[in-house]
Amino acid sequence: MAEQISTYQARIEKLFARASVKEYSKNQLIYYEGDELTRFYLIREGYVKAYTILDSGDTRTIFLLGPGDIFPIAFSVKLDWHNYKIKYFYQSLTDVTVRHLSRDAFKELIGANTENLRTYLAYMSASNEAIMKQLEVMKSKKAINKVIMLLPYLISKFGERIRPNAYRLKIKLSHQEIADLSGVTRETTTTLVKQLEKRGLLEQLKGRLIIHTRPRKKK
Repeated sequence: MAEQISTYQARIEKLFARASVKEYSKNQLIYYEGDELTRFYLIREGYVKAYTILDSGDTRTIFLLGPGDIFPIAFSVKLDWHNYKIKYFYQSLTDVTVRHLSRDAFKELIGANTENLRTYLAYMSASNEAIMKQLEVMKSKKAINKVIMLLPYLISKFGERIRPNAYRLKIKLSHQEIADLSGVTRETTTTLVKQLEKRGLLEQLKGRLIIHTRPRKKK
């Protein structure tokens, strides 16, 4: 499985082999919702969040992106991007280094051969699956289930294994960011995080969350 992921990632890197490099500072907006699609980015270092603003004025984080991810998410089998409008805001969660290609250069690369097209389609499929899983989190009726269902996603995006059944997140996530991802209020999230800490599913160390896939035994 690891070899398959490595091979897929190598194909993604190949698409951006001749791309330019750019850096963004933390909390910098890279794309605005409604912008014209002009460039595609591959994250080399750091993390980016994609979010929208609801009619109420509240923000809702749709998904998170890290090293090896491409953005913006622009589903189009026909690669018809000339009139495409960006669907989300894309903002750096940390300092970010990216490779970037113009829309037309990226389209030309994908259409150059079958392997490149397959790589792009595999990327679209994986992105769609991740978004659907995130929507399932928000659909849960109980607030605590929303946060619990979010934990495997956080492990997959940011987790580093520090001991059996324990993963430390590589970045600091605020309660507001967890609330945005799970679809509950910040106040409720703070209460639920405390509950999950008592259950042994979460702990906090120097501002970073540690997620336990099995409840840890209290000392």
